[in-house]
Amino acid sequence: MIRRLVLPEGHLGSEEIVVTGPGLHYLSRVLRLAAGEQVELVDGTGLRFLGRLERISKKEALVLVEAPLPGEPAPARPLHLVYGLSRGRRTEWVLQKATELGVDGVALALCERSVKRPGQEPDKLARWREIVAQAGRQCGRARFPRLHPVQPLAGALELPPPGGTRLLAHPGGVPMAEIGAEVQAGAGHTVLAVGPEGGFTEEEAGLARELGFRAVSLGPNTLRTETAAVALLTVAGFLMGRMTGPGERGKR
Repeated sequence: MIRRLVLPEGHLGSEEIVVTGPGLHYLSRVLRLAAGEQVELVDGTGLRFLGRLERISKKEALVLVEAPLPGEPAPARPLHLVYGLSRGRRTEWVLQKATELGVDGVALALCERSVKRPGQEPDKLARWREIVAQAGRQCGRARFPRLHPVQPLAGALELPPPGGTRLLAHPGGVPMAEIGAEVQAGAGHTVLAVGPEGGFTEEEAGLARELGFRAVSLGPNTLRTETAAVALLTVAGFLMGRMTGPGERGKR
């Protein structure tokens, strides 16, 4: 099996790629590859190339780009998640699982009940993007979700293009089972919004409704924020026809 290496966006335009830092550590310490071995190269934009490790040392590795591989086309019906900023590990877990479930974009929202506040941890966005990249590598994606910086809920709700299907996880909403056919037959972008610990306030839910979101229920039980995000992504992904084989990705 050919191992995968994630490169910074834009690096796949070169015939020779010098790898240092975390990429070098991954090649030498995790994969333990030697000169002459092949690697699959991705940069998160949908491109895939076959490369060969020319040389490797403690300081750097040189990878020769040999041939293009079938890429991952943009989805016909993109899926976005607006997620209320939660405690660190919960947000990281949601980013990882959302990537594995095929989400195309994540907008992190600062909500009234968000405990963490932006600015307290300036390196968080870089860490979150690394989590997305490594989750994409692990699950076989060549096109990684776009991760937007943290911003107030109003801005996050407006990030995905207007139109399409827009759903908000909120108590008292319409059961997902009742609108399955509507989601299945929808067109354009599908945007899902999940609040932080404690959910959205009524004022925030009202704002979302004004922006075209429809409140939906995920059942009678109260779910943790990370559980709600994964459940809503899974149900919506299934209804959108995303639970298919790798060769069907472009038809989603």
